Amino acid sequence: MALLHPSGREISRQEVARARASANAGEGRQGHAYQGADTNGVWTANWPARLQSADRDWLPARNMSVARARDLINNELGGRSIVSRRRNAAIGRGWRRSSRPAARALGMTQEQARDLGQTIEVEWDLYAYGHSFSCDAERRFTFGQLLRVAATHLMQDGEFLAIVEWAGEEATKYKTRLRLVDPDRLCNPRGVPDNGSVRQGFKIRGGVEYDQNDIPVAYWIREQHPSDVGLQVAMSEPRRWDRFAHALGRPQVLHGFDPERAGQSRGVSAFAAALKGFRALSRFQDATLQSAVINALVVGFMQSSAGPEAVSDSFTVDDLAGFEGDREEFYKTNPVKIGEAILPVLPLGDELKLATASKDVGQFDAFFRSIYRLICATLGVTYEEGSMDYSSTNYSSARAAMIPAWKETEAFMGTIDAMLATPFHAAWLEEAFEEGHIVPANDNAPSWYEAQEAYAKGRWIGPGRGYIDQTKEVAAAAGRLEAGISTLEDECADQGKDYVEVLDQREYELAMIAERPHLAAALARGMNPMTGQAQPVAEGQVAPEDARPAARSALAALRAIADSPAHETFLDARPAA
Repeated sequence: MALLHPSGREISRQEVARARASANAGEGRQGHAYQGADTNGVWTANWPARLQSADRDWLPARNMSVARARDLINNELGGRSIVSRRRNAAIGRGWRRSSRPAARALGMTQEQARDLGQTIEVEWDLYAYGHSFSCDAERRFTFGQLLRVAATHLMQDGEFLAIVEWAGEEATKYKTRLRLVDPDRLCNPRGVPDNGSVRQGFKIRGGVEYDQNDIPVAYWIREQHPSDVGLQVAMSEPRRWDRFAHALGRPQVLHGFDPERAGQSRGVSAFAAALKGFRALSRFQDATLQSAVINALVVGFMQSSAGPEAVSDSFTVDDLAGFEGDREEFYKTNPVKIGEAILPVLPLGDELKLATASKDVGQFDAFFRSIYRLICATLGVTYEEGSMDYSSTNYSSARAAMIPAWKETEAFMGTIDAMLATPFHAAWLEEAFEEGHIVPANDNAPSWYEAQEAYAKGRWIGPGRGYIDQTKEVAAAAGRLEAGISTLEDECADQGKDYVEVLDQREYELAMIAERPHLAAALARGMNPMTGQAQPVAEGQVAPEDARPAARSALAALRAIADSPAHETFLDARPAA
């Protein structure tokens, strides 16, 4: 007999002697200081890891990994749910622009800059969300819908690709268009390998052309998807697109992804690390479902009481063949049924034995949850988001899960913001200034090309984060405002609202109330016209003589509920499983 290494090879006597001598001498284990690098360890002996560049790791594996990720999303339970949750959390119905031109950089007063920003916002909203779909090169979708498509590509493919076009022949106010492109169409020209040269001093990787300083300068894009209808499309050569339309910086190709390593040319799918676990869980799920279906549908089998051995003395071979044919024909026209279940009739002499005890599927739910939690964590969503299962979640655990989940969503939004939404908005804004649709109030303001960043400054307002418990979270928001550690703009943006619109609408509503005699009289008496209760009296003020006794404000009542022990108990009571 011989000792075997975990890899399967025989261990020599010299190796055993060296190991025994090392142990007796107290020298400890031999090999690397970090056991993870040991090639002879029990768990690391057959671990063929390689030290390669980011592109060498991903580009050869990209097509198969992305194809499998899309297959999971299209066909497996839970895959589409994860993509849908992330897309809805990050994009929702779309983003709105809060334009904030830099007043000092533009030589304007704050009031002039605010007026200019509001003009930009109105023009952008009409262009991006108008019913003519002027922002879309295909004239089918609004800007918000285009963002949703880009978010789907970013989640499943790890990247998105778009081209900013100029539709000069179309009779629309603005000619700037955005065309989303499937990242599969980004490729090297035929015959040029990755890191090969497309011209003197310029190399290409994954369809991205770089100059001598490793700056992306152009993208090679097929006219159609390589696996689209028709062989002539699949064989088409890619076309070269400059990254910028002109030397002054108008973006033309927008290629966005969240890089994980330096020197990375293409985005890595978020599903790449979860493919193996997802596939294994899917097969286990299918096997469990099949077992349950078989146990429910297979009732029994008909079996003849006499086989060939028992009747060999009474019938010839030809007689048995005729008898079997007549028997099969009889059961074909007169099937044996128990309810709706049909019982198959076995041929003479055949017998099929089935395990009478059904397979145990009672532990399926616990096993599925544990594996699915790991998959969701790998993809940056919570288990509750991916499964829509909140049966064992209370307020404290939901809040704890919401914090990292929202950070993941903000990082996801940041990629779309920096690499798609903001550059495209700047391209549109260039046209708006150059065509005179937007004109600064200050005649001495610099031109667009002299201060592009200052004019384009602003923020995107996405979907609101939402409330888990409004009593606590509204009270907390009011507390932040009272303490001066937050602003109305930040609090409104956190819920997907523009604070200027909120103030304008509130001012309009108060003006409408003042125009109505009964409501105005209630206001004059210190009453809340919407509730019929007295307005809270601030410290140092005197209530009107005819006012009713001061009642608690709605915010004070909200805080009282939020801080009550009964409410705390209600929130932290874990639901019954």
